[in-house]
Amino acid sequence: MKYSYLVIFALCFACALAGAQPSADVASPVRYLIHLDDRMPRERFEQRSRSLGLTHVRKVTRTYNMHLYELPPRADRRAYAEALNTMPGVLGIQPDEPLQKRLTPNDPRFNEQWDMEIIGLPQAWDFATGGVTARGDTLVVAVLDTGFDFAHDDLQDNLFVNIHEIPGDGLDNDENGFIDDVRGWDFDRVSPEHSYDDHGLSVSGILGARGDNATGVTGVLWEVKVLPVTVKLPSQVVEAYEYLIEFRQRYNQSQGREGMFVVATNASFGIEERQCDQYPLWAAMYDELGAVGILTGAGTANRPNDVDAVGDMPTSCPSPFILTTLNTNQLDRKYFNSAFGQNTIDMGAPGEGTFTLRPENNYGTFGGNSAAAPHLTGAIALLYSIPCENFARQALDQPEETALRVREALLQGVDSIPDLAEFTVTGGRLNVFNSMVRLLDECDIELGELKLERIYPNPYFPQRYSGPLIIDFQAPSTGPYRLLITNMLGQRFFDEQITLDPFQQNRVELDARNLPHGMYVVRIEQGNLHFEGKFLVHWY
Repeated sequence: MKYSYLVIFALCFACALAGAQPSADVASPVRYLIHLDDRMPRERFEQRSRSLGLTHVRKVTRTYNMHLYELPPRADRRAYAEALNTMPGVLGIQPDEPLQKRLTPNDPRFNEQWDMEIIGLPQAWDFATGGVTARGDTLVVAVLDTGFDFAHDDLQDNLFVNIHEIPGDGLDNDENGFIDDVRGWDFDRVSPEHSYDDHGLSVSGILGARGDNATGVTGVLWEVKVLPVTVKLPSQVVEAYEYLIEFRQRYNQSQGREGMFVVATNASFGIEERQCDQYPLWAAMYDELGAVGILTGAGTANRPNDVDAVGDMPTSCPSPFILTTLNTNQLDRKYFNSAFGQNTIDMGAPGEGTFTLRPENNYGTFGGNSAAAPHLTGAIALLYSIPCENFARQALDQPEETALRVREALLQGVDSIPDLAEFTVTGGRLNVFNSMVRLLDECDIELGELKLERIYPNPYFPQRYSGPLIIDFQAPSTGPYRLLITNMLGQRFFDEQITLDPFQQNRVELDARNLPHGMYVVRIEQGNLHFEGKFLVHWY
């Protein structure tokens, strides 16, 4: 920039400061986050802004040229902001002020919702309350149930509306195969008009009663679009899941121009004492949902069964895209009549005695695993609203991987509860705040590509080393992956499907002691993603 321009800028800034009075209500120190043009190194900016008396505190972001600066004591905030906004090379500024806690919603009967407090929602709401993602995608959660009641005032503003469909015109405007599906679909009656059932109302209220509206109670999400889907048979569940997959698939492919951003489905239903492999078509839909970025929260049976032994559908299904819960009470213990499974039920969540929506604009208690499931499903959706643009972008660009990331945060974020150790996989109860903190801590982390990090020991000497051959690599998800090892002639020595442990480093350990002397190629692949590496087995 020419010297004459800098002189004019300095004079203008001096005049602004001279005519300004310090603000008595501004606490010291006052700090501003300043976003510099990538072509403006910090050193050059500080040289040009020397007259401002700014003190560099730290560089805030790795990717962007953003720095935190402290203003001189008793500096006039408005004058400095006006001057900085007009300075060459400054793309934007904002004050770095303390966050204001929202505390609790103003819904008058929130004090009766013990369940929200116990899973850390008041703390989580200080960061996100639902509604949209950081990039503005409207969160949609599908509630599959045997019927619904749409008349409750505390749910009206959070009910889904298909904006791509014109109500009552008798046409399939969005060409998804369903005429006038403005508020979901009743797959039992084959109609856009749903069967009446207060069960769907109470489930929806736990998940998404409108929050902070000075009315009644709040849901896990203060704002969300609850998409009602009526089902009464396994065949209808399969149909419904396909319906939802197409909504999300269209949204992903069009980058939000078509479809709906469905992030979760709720399963407060099932079939007791049935193994997942008895319903292979139903079971397969959870991986299909996950592939487009949809997780399912499911409550187990309302009977003190060991699901590991006798089964339960769908909570015995092994898909990583279904999260399962049992019903806990106010004492943080498994409700006596709830099923359990140390290998199948992921966690506990509040259920018995939950205070939620009831028919005729009333409120009351609701229980069982039907009440536990929407706490978990709501938590899934709430995590998608965290203030992290990078995470929100990945939810569209890498939907499957992002869904698994949310799953991992929920599993790792549970509160350890002694009473649940023998009944659940994690030994814990849902804590939404803990899970949200984990995702916020990873806000700037990109989901990794599939690539090799190292193979060791390499060369591998079977006569000197009895340990495994170790392959460390970076991966965007837990898999499954195909692991293939061949010699240089293409002969296969190892060809298997592997799934990674989400809690451990991405690592494969192989017994290479029986491999003949020679050079080998290791290949790990998933769809179009793959990497190759080489290692030498040396006998002497």
